[in-house]
Amino acid sequence: MAIKPLKRYKNNTDMRIWFTLIWMMLLGFADAQVKHPAFDALAKSDLVSLQEMLDERVEICFDNKVQYLDKQAAIHSLKKFLTENPPKSCNPVHNGAAKGNASQYVIGNLVSSNGKNYRVFIYSSDRSDKKIIQELKIDLQ
Repeated sequence: MAIKPLKRYKNNTDMRIWFTLIWMMLLGFADAQVKHPAFDALAKSDLVSLQEMLDERVEICFDNKVQYLDKQAAIHSLKKFLTENPPKSCNPVHNGAAKGNASQYVIGNLVSSNGKNYRVFIYSSDRSDKKIIQELKIDLQ
């Protein structure tokens, strides 16, 4: 049984097409991580945008201290936290959805300009084509 030599391409066009297709698929998988708009708002300390995303009552947790607050009190609490820990960046690391995609969670990292790293957990549900945050946890790593 003779071993057949590898097929040689007459030109590099076929190889470039395959390489391009594989590259595009890899980029598609890399971009599959859904970034909740709250991560951008947290990174910019944009409390106006965050307020629009919050439910009327929100579970807020800082370093395992859980509070159930109305929207205004939650924003006040977030403002205090972001003033004490100005964000340098806030990026998602992992996400998931409940059965039927009615609710989602996103876990990420917030790096503050004072050198502290925080784990951010956001639980939200879809209402009227908007993601409404029902739970926000920020814990020191």
